[in-house]
Amino acid sequence: MRVRLLKVIVCLSAMLLLFSPYNIQAQDAQLSQYYASPLYLNPALAGTSGDGRVNLNYRNQWVGVPLNYSNFLASFDTPIPRKNIGVGFLAHQDVLGVTSGTSMTRFSMNFTGSYHLKLNEKYNLSFGLQGGFEQSTLGFNDLIFDDQIDQDGNIGNSTADRLTDQNKIYPDISSGLMLYANHFWVGASVYHMNQPNISRLQNGADILPLRLSVNAGYRIPLSYKWKGAIANYDDKTISLMMHYQSQGTSNQLSLGASVNYNPIIFGMWYRGIPIKKNDHPTQFNQDAVVVMSGVKVKRFIIGYSFDFPIGGLTVGEGNSHEISIRYDLNFYPNYYKKRNLKKEIPSHAKCPVPFI
Repeated sequence: MRVRLLKVIVCLSAMLLLFSPYNIQAQDAQLSQYYASPLYLNPALAGTSGDGRVNLNYRNQWVGVPLNYSNFLASFDTPIPRKNIGVGFLAHQDVLGVTSGTSMTRFSMNFTGSYHLKLNEKYNLSFGLQGGFEQSTLGFNDLIFDDQIDQDGNIGNSTADRLTDQNKIYPDISSGLMLYANHFWVGASVYHMNQPNISRLQNGADILPLRLSVNAGYRIPLSYKWKGAIANYDDKTISLMMHYQSQGTSNQLSLGASVNYNPIIFGMWYRGIPIKKNDHPTQFNQDAVVVMSGVKVKRFIIGYSFDFPIGGLTVGEGNSHEISIRYDLNFYPNYYKKRNLKKEIPSHAKCPVPFI
């Protein structure tokens, strides 16, 4: 078992080193409730909830500034019983708006497949691969270029820059790994592995950079099944978690905890890297403190989070709102019963990452 775990750690480390991005610019959207969109976090999470699930996410970022950013995500995934695989799809739209209108939108549709490997009675490993396309649309008429501004600051004339097309469609490929047991998880994923050229300028080059995501956590039970004092991980738990992501010259770290006190969910975490150098000499490199609350209602899990900015913007300028909705399906209610199998969900089919 130690040899297998060593191989897994080596694979994860190699993944981090081989796919670390350099000299790249564009950025993906961020989510405060990153576990509420599992396929956006890591393709290896496809089919790891024990049954089918549907996730919906909406984020409105920096509502108090003229440049507003909103995100919409919808995903579905499910395991395939006794095949040790999961399948799913993810639809994602980003809208970048200014006071004069919408300046850019990005829409993507990706299909995901995963394979779940049971290493032994405790440890499981999931591999995920995701592929699809992205389409970005630029509101050219809402943009102002530097050659349109004269020495007095007046805006006039038309720009000399020319676009090949306001719409750009390109393929997108991503992958991920996840190692987990019933009380912990650690995973890594790489998005935009093919690094497509998304420039619309004639003879231009704008490479969509790799996005590296690393997440890990540890789940602590707050209640026990008294027969044998067995930990109850399905009722009341505390999850300590971290999420690191890097894209181009930017990186970000989230640290915090969430409490699942069925049916209430509450969480708080810090986002930023204060030890990293900042362009501002008197400020730490930090972003926000996130407060999240949620509730379970039958098969629904609804979450809301609010970002308190601590990186320079005021609360009125840099606050962000995020809503998530999850619906747990019941595709296989009689699957185990008909086959005289145990009613419990196999450990390799259920990863312990938080709901939101």
